[in-house]
Amino acid sequence: MSPKVTENHKEERKRSILEAAKKIFIKKGYDAFVMQDVIDAVDLSRGGVYSYFSSKEDLFLSILEDSNNTYSKEIKDMAKHPSIWNSLVKDFENYKSASDTEDLFGAVQIEYFLINRLLPEKKIYMKERYQFAIEHLTNLFDEGVKKGEFNPKYPLDTIARYFITFNDGINIATIFLNKKDLNFNAQIDIFLSHLASLLGVIKE
Repeated sequence: MSPKVTENHKEERKRSILEAAKKIFIKKGYDAFVMQDVIDAVDLSRGGVYSYFSSKEDLFLSILEDSNNTYSKEIKDMAKHPSIWNSLVKDFENYKSASDTEDLFGAVQIEYFLINRLLPEKKIYMKERYQFAIEHLTNLFDEGVKKGEFNPKYPLDTIARYFITFNDGINIATIFLNKKDLNFNAQIDIFLSHLASLLGVIKE
């Protein structure tokens, strides 16, 4: 009789597959990725990998789900910060200091959505992800209003959409151009200045 595999061990295996797959997606892109790549990268049989993920897309969407969970936690942590505005600024300052190649998984996400942009079910999924981000940002800004930090000039969900549009736009630009060519840091500074005005940040 084979030994019973514990739930913790199963979760560790699943996590190792996801981490290996993410690195391969970054290296090869979505379209060029094949399941054999991740089978070769982890210490599991073909059947072992497929017992966790049925396809390349299943694997990729699981990584995106992980990303959603991380994003949700980060937003909730920001909401608990004594100063939500300072927490936002710190997040963008970290973004400014990150290397050009630090988060290339964003490029893979764009590739996936472009490949699938004409499929109705994928359009629904993209819209759901967009609404997810708007809801979390709106709630974060609303928490700032409740704390007396913000006196917004526009509806909070509109400001959230502006935030996402800028963030997505500059992320796409960094796929093709380096931060120096984009004058990246100056753009972030201008965005933060404008965002502070829109949110009506109240200085202590």
